[in-house]
Amino acid sequence: NKLIALTFDDGPNHNTIKVLNILEKYNIKATFFILGTNIKKHEKIINRMNKLGMEIGNHMYSHAITTKLSTKKIKEELDKTDKLIYDITKKYPTLIRPSYGIYNKKFQKITDRPIILWNIDTLDWKYHNSKNIANKVFEGLNKNNKNNIILMHDIYNATANSLEIIIPTLLENDYQFVTVSELLYLTNLSNYQY
Repeated sequence: NKLIALTFDDGPNHNTIKVLNILEKYNIKATFFILGTNIKKHEKIINRMNKLGMEIGNHMYSHAITTKLSTKKIKEELDKTDKLIYDITKKYPTLIRPSYGIYNKKFQKITDRPIILWNIDTLDWKYHNSKNIANKVFEGLNKNNKNNIILMHDIYNATANSLEIIIPTLLENDYQFVTVSELLYLTNLSNYQY
């Protein structure tokens, strides 16, 4: 079975509701790497994510470039976000995606959790066009017929709309949507890095 993990960064915001509505409609699980600074005032959304069985990962607190931070500051960013997520979901995130996908050995030493990057970038932050975003996914999947982690951002309206193109098309083509942890488990890749 061809596996695909949709991942969403930088949320949550009001637009995340639309993304969750579409995922719920198709009964699909995805992974959200959320920013600590966006957690307050969006507790309801995170609660719903959790209830729907979405996976919630740590995307740092402030979206700072981790290679420019001290070890102490990186720990603070991760811990603060972990705690905020735990306060709502009663679960600590098991996955980390460093801001911008940038990290170094220092960062790796700080954490024993899987650092999750991606192998298909929709560039949704740049195009804000749902057809364009969907095409990036399809092109990427055609290029490499392996398990795929797709990078998207739930904070954009066009991204939510693109899911109405991406999901039905991929379901018709026998793709199975999984969370990143399920992907790691099913592919026996404990540290799935690109």
